[in-house]
Amino acid sequence: MTVPSPETLALFVREDVQDTVRERQFHLLVGIFVLLAALVTYAAGRSTSARGGEPELIPTLLPLFAMLTPLLALGFFASSLVEKRTTGALKVVLGLPISRGTVVLGTFLGRSIVICTAVVASMLVATPIAALFGVTVDPVRLVVVTLILALLGVTFTALAVAISAVVRTTTRATIAAFGAFVLFFFGFWAQLPTAVLYVRHGFSFPETTPAWVELVAAINPVAAYTYLLTGFDADLTGGWFVRPPSEPAVYERPAFALAVLVGWIVVSVGAGYHRFRATDL
Repeated sequence: MTVPSPETLALFVREDVQDTVRERQFHLLVGIFVLLAALVTYAAGRSTSARGGEPELIPTLLPLFAMLTPLLALGFFASSLVEKRTTGALKVVLGLPISRGTVVLGTFLGRSIVICTAVVASMLVATPIAALFGVTVDPVRLVVVTLILALLGVTFTALAVAISAVVRTTTRATIAAFGAFVLFFFGFWAQLPTAVLYVRHGFSFPETTPAWVELVAAINPVAAYTYLLTGFDADLTGGWFVRPPSEPAVYERPAFALAVLVGWIVVSVGAGYHRFRATDL
């Protein structure tokens, strides 16, 4: 990818964020995050008053936001480029001294700012509500988990932008985004290497499972998020979709998990640009 000038990239990113504001996408996305965070925190506080005990904010919000953040990133941003293509807006943009690399990278950065703003805003709103209704707030957990959730959101934003750069219609973008969500969140990714192993072994399972099967399963961004979260705090297992192992292998440890998430971001944006560069608009 040709590296765009910082001035041009910054200008495009600003315009992309402003596009989400003009289209009310920014307001809707932030509003969903903030409203749900406020309602869940308020409900936790009210249930505490009725039953006693002191729930903590992060374990209360995490089950919902671990799924909500990738889902909304895919749902809102999968049409970010393809919609401009179908309306002809991309031809106008590319008629200016703006490269296709700037368009892909700038869209990714702009939408990443939006999803990170939504995650941070939800936590900022939930914190005073938690304090008001007796829900415990651990500042360290709050900051670290917010950063991890933001990284998860950026990862799926990269996937959404890549999808939008590859497909030609908004319908295909929506279907592909839904397929990606199902693939990563409902165990289908982990079944892929198992299926390959089954076929390669003559349609039967070997007595021992090769290490590469577990390695491929660990490359799932949801698994990487879980291992990164568990590495920070074992009590925050994140195991609603992927169960963290009691004795993690090298590829199930936080450093590798962080590298996996960053890798998904780089590869998604790079692959999206490579396909977008060769597309006839």
